[in-house]
Amino acid sequence: MSARAALLSACALSMLAFALSASDKKALPWEKNRLASGLALYRANCVVCHDIDRPPAESKKLGPSFYQLFRQDKMPLSGVKPSRDYIKTVMQAGFPPIMPAFATTLNDSEIDLILDYIQSK
Repeated sequence: MSARAALLSACALSMLAFALSASDKKALPWEKNRLASGLALYRANCVVCHDIDRPPAESKKLGPSFYQLFRQDKMPLSGVKPSRDYIKTVMQAGFPPIMPAFATTLNDSEIDLILDYIQSK
């Protein structure tokens, strides 16, 4: 066997060993059920100001209702088409002076979990 073939074989074996060890790890709780995790994060950070189970006409909260948000033609306040990127940006930067920024409170993965939950409604 040439030196190059031996090196490639060793690399392949190490990649296989890494893949097997990674698959042996238990899934983290938030990876098991993204929607349940998104719901928990939503309740902890968003439900104070935003409804998700009531249409805008029935909501009594300060912020706009997220009821069927991704099925709407436009966002309640900005009027733009709802998209994950837009909502994620608003969550990170806030919507002054009403909504605070969550960039220091929630990381990207947590925001994605909340968006998964909102999108499922």
